[in-house]
Amino acid sequence: MPSLKIETPPKLEPVTLGLAKRHCRITIDDDDDLLGVYVQGARETSEVFTSRSFINKRYRQCLDAFPYFTETVFSQLAYPPSYYSLPRYSTTLWNYSQMITLSRSPLVHVDRIEYLSSGDSLWHTLLPAPFSWEPSTVYAIGDQIEDTRGNLQEVTASAGDSTSGVTPPGWASQPSSNTQDRALVWTCRGAAPPGDFIYDGEREPPRIFPLPGQNWPSVLYVPNAVRIHYLAGYGEDPREVPGIARIGMLHTIGAWYENREALADIDMKVVPAPVQNLLWGLRVLTLNYTRG
Repeated sequence: MPSLKIETPPKLEPVTLGLAKRHCRITIDDDDDLLGVYVQGARETSEVFTSRSFINKRYRQCLDAFPYFTETVFSQLAYPPSYYSLPRYSTTLWNYSQMITLSRSPLVHVDRIEYLSSGDSLWHTLLPAPFSWEPSTVYAIGDQIEDTRGNLQEVTASAGDSTSGVTPPGWASQPSSNTQDRALVWTCRGAAPPGDFIYDGEREPPRIFPLPGQNWPSVLYVPNAVRIHYLAGYGEDPREVPGIARIGMLHTIGAWYENREALADIDMKVVPAPVQNLLWGLRVLTLNYTRG
């Protein structure tokens, strides 16, 4: 089971103090500090229950080692076919034995992976490979892609609709030159770096793979030899957080506030059972854990 630590806390809470007071019908300010603790606690327990990050936070997820490689073609020569009747982690089409799953959704991006190499006993850094341009896709300022010429393009301006066009634009290839893509302006940053891994933020939980045809590097046999740094969340606007999550938080806050002295009637360590029913639709279930 990987360890998970918040490196950068959220800048704000999905539920404001004023909204929590209106939900609880509180008109005095005497309990503001107490309610603030309940707001934070409701967000933390809801995030743990759903395996989600509501407001953007940076995480560090640690593993003792990278997932080990399994070559199914060679392995089938040594094991009977029945051994592969229900493959779970490996496939001849894509090697899922090296897949890393992240503990929080939705993924914004993976910053880097650090590992303690068995070759020189030093820390090394792996960087993500840039994505390719996609049609009819919403891009934000700062997003980067690799164009068809192998150059790195970055969104530097957007006038109105930030959705890319239907067909690829004619990419400018000179550094600092611009390309117009509907309302988006892409600026060439030179040759795109090759990168060391790819990640998938569309699936939940998010996934990380080495580049096609490559394997993860070997690490020392020490605890937490692999450290993954990533950003997860719905943004920094509470309105972007699913309404069900905010409603669940409000009901949790109200239950804790009304039952602060009756621990026998409510378990303060978990989300109240009625709220769990609300949050089940947001819960990320992990079926394929990181191997190794």
